[in-house]
Amino acid sequence: MKSLQTPFMAMVLLGLVLPLVAHNLVDNGDFENGMSGWGSWFVDENATWAEQPYADAEFSITSPGLGGSDKALYVRVHKPGKFDWYILVTKQVALQQGKMYEISLRATSDLDKTISLAVHEDVSSGSPFFYQAINISDEDKVYGPFPFIYEPTPKMPGIKIQFGGMEGDVVVDDVVIEHVDIDTDYTPYNSLEDIIGDITLPHEGLPHGVPSSYDWAQKPRRGAQQPPEDWTAAIAWGQLYEWIEGNPATNTRVQIRDMEMLYLSKSDGQWHQLQKSLRIDGAAYVEDFVGDINKPADIRTEPDGSISVTAGDGYNFHFWPSSGRVEIPENDVEGCFVTVQCRLILENPDGVDDRNEAKYLMSVGGDWWESMTAVWDQWRTNADMGIGRFRFITPEWKGYNMISLPVDRVRENPPPFAGSTAIDDSPITNIQDFHLTQNYPNPFNPSTTIRYDLPHSSHVQLQIYDVNGHLIQTLVDGFRPAGRHVVEFSSSRLPSGAYFCTLTAGNLTQVRKMLLIQ
Repeated sequence: MKSLQTPFMAMVLLGLVLPLVAHNLVDNGDFENGMSGWGSWFVDENATWAEQPYADAEFSITSPGLGGSDKALYVRVHKPGKFDWYILVTKQVALQQGKMYEISLRATSDLDKTISLAVHEDVSSGSPFFYQAINISDEDKVYGPFPFIYEPTPKMPGIKIQFGGMEGDVVVDDVVIEHVDIDTDYTPYNSLEDIIGDITLPHEGLPHGVPSSYDWAQKPRRGAQQPPEDWTAAIAWGQLYEWIEGNPATNTRVQIRDMEMLYLSKSDGQWHQLQKSLRIDGAAYVEDFVGDINKPADIRTEPDGSISVTAGDGYNFHFWPSSGRVEIPENDVEGCFVTVQCRLILENPDGVDDRNEAKYLMSVGGDWWESMTAVWDQWRTNADMGIGRFRFITPEWKGYNMISLPVDRVRENPPPFAGSTAIDDSPITNIQDFHLTQNYPNPFNPSTTIRYDLPHSSHVQLQIYDVNGHLIQTLVDGFRPAGRHVVEFSSSRLPSGAYFCTLTAGNLTQVRKMLLIQ
């Protein structure tokens, strides 16, 4: 492997907790100082660890740059090969969890060439949590900005720009990441009964173009509750269809965000988050999936960093988290919960509002995989964990779900779900002790799930205080029956810091410390 600089070692190590200001976070993204912290990678004949065929590429700084600048990055791909995904440049960037950013670059190419722009929680390894494919033309122009919310815990966050896949020249300049304020009316909604119904009830409407012989055409389908022994990966996915009887709306799109997968641990009996992605990726597939035929979908990036799409003319929209598959703890998964939030929005805000006429259906599911890199092999390397109920999408945010556990197990141990402050009053007969569990996730942003157990029916107060002892919010104040109860706490308007959750029932009190990271 050859490069202009030793990859990653030459990167400028930026602090992960520096205050964000309104300027480009990618220092020297204009390449005026050469590579200046960027690491270039490609695989050639000198790479003893790789087998043939190799990719061949050239990286250099060229002058003049684009848009009137002095210098730019020049990349020539001579021969893409088996390892063409290593034709890339990388740079570490300081990003903060829960913050929204916009990323863009200026580029031109000698031919129409597709490159990819990705942001990683650890730029030295792993899959991206944000990914954007860009078709570069011969016109010198800016591509983006593409909004995203940085969701993972900061490790070594950074950018990867990949140039593999076809021969040709690309010039890149003015790589920019800027922090932007989130302005959104997003209020998620879900409920335990929705979750249970989405795996037990018939579809609200039948999807267009799906043969009635398919076992999921009429009702949800349960698959493998647990992954086969020693399997180590999983992925959540969803599918958007028009209704079988047609969709008369012409000015309506479907906005999709916050796809999440959690698993119930065999070892501790708790739910744990496997992945959560504001932005999802996907493509338009032929509705019956025969031949795996697909094409780019009608995807539009929305101001909050999510996407909106349409479906129809014989195609659905099949999607998954932008990070792709996720590792699961080996032999510790009792079951998985998949959820996503969707609503109807207008194609043209100045056009007719026909959302009440729109007939779009949403369903989600998931697959177990033998490993993170296993190739599909006629269901030998992956297994279906279930396909959820198709429900009509409305102008309000709603959760669409799939859970691989039996109903009694779901009621006994409900998963955390967004947007609900309702109490799950499902009785659990073996509750022996008064107990307030630690909220999950913790640290959290913007919401977290609080659970408590009551051995006897009682008047309950569940309250949130700040570090100065000021009451922030009362979540529960009333009589509750014996059993396990679940409350969702949303914190979108609170500053970062420590808070205390206090549970009082009769003369008993328990307190848990919570950490909010905005």
